[in-house]
Amino acid sequence: MLSLSFVLLICLIESVAASTPDAYILRTRSLPPDLNVMPSLSNGHLGYTVFGNAIFMNGVYNGAGGNSRRARIPNWINITAELCDPAGCQVNNEHTDISFEMDLRGGYFKYRKEYSSLGLTLEQRTYPHRYYNRALVYELLAHRHTSIPLNRNTQYVKLSQYPGKVSDAFNFEVLNNGSFALEDYRTLRGVTKVLELKQFQPSPHEIYVIFSEPLEQPRILDWPTGQTELRHRIIICMDRQQTVAQKELQDLLQLSPAAMLQSHVNAWTDFWDKQFSIEIIGNALELSRIVNAGIFYMASSLPALSSHQANEPYDGLSPTGLARGNLDADYEGHSFWDTEIWMLPVVTQFNYEFSKQLLDYRYNHLEGARFNARTMGNRGARFPWESAFTGTEVINPCCLEIAQQEIHISPDISFGLQKFFAQTNDYAWLCQRAWPIAADVAEFLVSRSACEDTCHFLNVMGPDEDHSNVNDNVYTNAVSKIALDFAVWAGSKCSNSSPETFEQWRQLSDKLIILHDAQLDYHPQHSGYTLGETVKQADTILLGYPLQFDTSSTHLNDLQYYANFTRATGPAMTWSMFAANYLSTKQDWRAHEYFARGYQNYVHKEFKVWSEVPIGYNGSANFLTGIGGFLQSLIFGYGGLNFARAGDTSQLQLSTPNVPPDVHQVLIKYIKFAHSKCVWTFQYSSSNMICTGQANQSFELLQGNQRTPLGHSFNVTLNRGDPTMHINVIN
Repeated sequence: MLSLSFVLLICLIESVAASTPDAYILRTRSLPPDLNVMPSLSNGHLGYTVFGNAIFMNGVYNGAGGNSRRARIPNWINITAELCDPAGCQVNNEHTDISFEMDLRGGYFKYRKEYSSLGLTLEQRTYPHRYYNRALVYELLAHRHTSIPLNRNTQYVKLSQYPGKVSDAFNFEVLNNGSFALEDYRTLRGVTKVLELKQFQPSPHEIYVIFSEPLEQPRILDWPTGQTELRHRIIICMDRQQTVAQKELQDLLQLSPAAMLQSHVNAWTDFWDKQFSIEIIGNALELSRIVNAGIFYMASSLPALSSHQANEPYDGLSPTGLARGNLDADYEGHSFWDTEIWMLPVVTQFNYEFSKQLLDYRYNHLEGARFNARTMGNRGARFPWESAFTGTEVINPCCLEIAQQEIHISPDISFGLQKFFAQTNDYAWLCQRAWPIAADVAEFLVSRSACEDTCHFLNVMGPDEDHSNVNDNVYTNAVSKIALDFAVWAGSKCSNSSPETFEQWRQLSDKLIILHDAQLDYHPQHSGYTLGETVKQADTILLGYPLQFDTSSTHLNDLQYYANFTRATGPAMTWSMFAANYLSTKQDWRAHEYFARGYQNYVHKEFKVWSEVPIGYNGSANFLTGIGGFLQSLIFGYGGLNFARAGDTSQLQLSTPNVPPDVHQVLIKYIKFAHSKCVWTFQYSSSNMICTGQANQSFELLQGNQRTPLGHSFNVTLNRGDPTMHINVIN
C-alpha cells in the first residue's frame, strides 16, 4: 500500500524536475575521473563534497598557528544503497542505466540506477538543508515499475556509510548509542584537539552530532515482493549546542518527506526568484549552466538569511568554500584577499546581508589584526594574509614571506568597505563597521611606509607572488592610496579624531609613489621590474578594473604589455580581469578572447566545478575566487556597470554594454542600489535598468560626463551610439 506522504514526495520530485529549466540541470552518465571535482554542497553552517570523506562546520578549525585548518568531520552522510536479493548483492551488476544529476535550482544532488531487466529503479538524493541548516539529508526512493511483472524474489536494499578515515582533528565520544525507539538518537560529542592561539581561543571547539538512526553497520531494508515503493531517509544534525542539534532533528522528523524536501527547495527557489539570477538569452546553454553553477557554489557557502534556528556568526568565505578545507590545496579553509577583491562584488548583488556578514567577519577579528600589527612593530590593524578562527596570521609554515610581504590585504579590505558603501549608501553601517577598520588600516599603512620627499612601501609582494621582496609594487601602492583617501573621508563623517591624524593619512596618500615609465607610457609592476619578466597573475592591470585608479591610455598600454608576459598557467580570474579591462577600452575582440579563456580551461564539464589553474595542472577545486572574477567580468565588464563614491554622493555608473559571442541578451534579477531593487537587461545595442525602492534616497547616475540626480524609482535606457541616456525618474 502506497503511503500518501510518499505519493506526495514522488509528485513533488516529478514536478520539480519538470519545471526546472535546462540551464539549472547538470546531468551526466559518468562521474569525473577525479572525484575531487564533484559538487560541493553547503548551507552556510555545514558543507561537504558529494562522495567525499569530510564534512565541515562554519568556524570550526583545528591546529596551532599556521597548522590551523578546517576540522574534518567524517562524512557520515556519504551513504550508498545496494539492491540485494536472498542470494546477495551481486544484483547490483545488472543495472543497465545510471545517471548523476545536480539540480542547481532545487539545491540537491541525486543519482539514479535503472535495473531494466528487473523493472526496478533506485534513486538517491543528498543535500544540506537550506532552511533547517543544522541538517544533512540522505533520501532513498525505490520503485517497481507496474508495467513489468513483479520479480518473484523478495528484494532488499542495503544502506552503507562511507565516512572515510577517523578524524585527526576531533576526539569523539559517544553520548548515546541510539536505537530505533522514539527520540532515542545516536549522539556524539566532538572536541577539537589543538587551539589556534590560546590568547584568542581559550578553549577548543565542541560540536554535537545527532543521527536519526545508527548506521555504524549497514542497514538492511526489506522490500517485499508485493510492495511497489520503498522510501527511507537519514538525517544528521550538527551544532555547537546539543539542544540546537536535537531540536533540529526532532522538528524535521515531524515533517513528511515531501514537506522536508519542499522547504529546502523553497529556500533555494526564493534565492533564484527573489534575490539573484542571471539569464543568458541566446545560443549559449553551456555558458548559462556555468554561470548558474558558479552562482550556486558561491551562494551555497553563505549563511541562509532565513533559518529554522538562529545562525551563529559567520566565519569567512574561503577560496574553495565551506565544503572543503582540510587540505593544503583547499587553502585550509582560510580567508584571503579573495573575499573582498574577487567575491564580495558578486556577493553584494546576491543580498546586502551576505556582504555585511562577510565584512562583519573582518570587524569581529579587528583585535586579531591589531595583534598582528604589533607583532610586526606596526600600529593600527594588519589583517592576516590567511585568517581562520582567531583573526591572527595562520599562513602555512612553508610560506611565511607571503604573510610578511603581501600587506595589500589590509587596504584590499578597506577597498571592499568603500565599494560596499558606494552601492548601499548606508551611513549607519559606515560609522559602526567600516570606519573602525578603515582608520586602523590607515594607521597601519602610515607605520609601514618609508617617507622622505616621497613615500614608499619597501620589501613587499603584490598579487604576483612570483616576485617577492620588491619595493613599490604598483597595485599595493594604488590600493593603499584608495584606502587612505577613504579613511580620511569616512573619518569626516564618523569621527572626532584630530585633524593631525587625517593630515598624516592625506600626506601619505599624496606622496606615495606610483611608478610610471614615461617613455613606454606604462606602469612597471614594481621598482626594478625588467621588461620581459613573466608575472604570475593579474596585478598591475587591476589599476583599471576593479580599482578604477587609472583608466587612461597608460592602462591600455599596461593591458597590451602584461598580456604577453603573464604566466599561461595562472589562476582563472586573471583572464577574466583582462576581459573586464579590455571591455572598458572597447577592444571587443580581445575581451571576448580573454572571457572565454577565463573559464573554458578551468571548468570541469560534468558539474561545472572550477579549478584554480587550467585543467591538467595541480590546484584547488571548487575555486570560488575564479568564479568571482568570471561573474564580475560578465556583470561589470560586459554590463558596463560600476558603483562609486564621488564626494558625499553615491553614483550608479553605466557605460555602453556588450555581450559575449552567441549571447543575444543578459537579464539580471536583481541588481541592488541603496534601497532600490533593479531589473537589468543589456545587449550589444542597449542597456535598460528599471529600479524601484524607498523614498528619501539621494543618488546620481553618471554616464560619460552626464550626471543625473535619481529618486527612489527610475528607469534608465542607454543605447549604443546615442550619447544621451533616456531617464525617467520617479520621486
